[in-house]
Amino acid sequence: MIYSGVDTYYDILAARGMMSNNIEEIYDCLTNEDYRVRSFAAQTIQVSYATERSFKISVKMLSSSQAYQREIGAYILGQLGTPKMPFVKESLPLLYKLFEDNDEEVVVVSISSVAHLWSYTDSSDNESINKIIEFTKHKNPEIRISAVMALASSKYTKKVRETIYKLLNDEDEEVREWAEVAQEIIED
Repeated sequence: MIYSGVDTYYDILAARGMMSNNIEEIYDCLTNEDYRVRSFAAQTIQVSYATERSFKISVKMLSSSQAYQREIGAYILGQLGTPKMPFVKESLPLLYKLFEDNDEEVVVVSISSVAHLWSYTDSSDNESINKIIEFTKHKNPEIRISAVMALASSKYTKKVRETIYKLLNDEDEEVREWAEVAQEIIED
């Protein structure tokens, strides 16, 4: 689970506290038992430490037997070095491989990370777009939501538009809401 909250005073203090740590302490926090600590560490690395070492640590996490480590690794790769994205070409194929992960949270984060990279670069290709389109039919609504947002970040083909429009009638209300957002993005 990735914690993205910055809504409370606690969240703001925790994020500031993480940023005041040295990089070794931050790397150690990536495996902390508390998902919030791991998430704040990952966010700090994404923004402040877009280094070759951070990239390699994230890549190593992708092969962990622990799903939460694969999830954090994918999360970091999706935004490492925003907005310059120095590792986008290396990260995308690794994230595409995670589409086949047996943990659905890892799949959700890998799709979301791909969407983020696509939104900053012109990196989407037909093969990966087709795989994302397949995810819009997945039983898990979180995967469908991630997929529709990835499509909104991709090249707008007729097939992409048709898929987003179909999701406006999804059985899940939240999927329909995100499909509306995606529709607004592609029509903008």
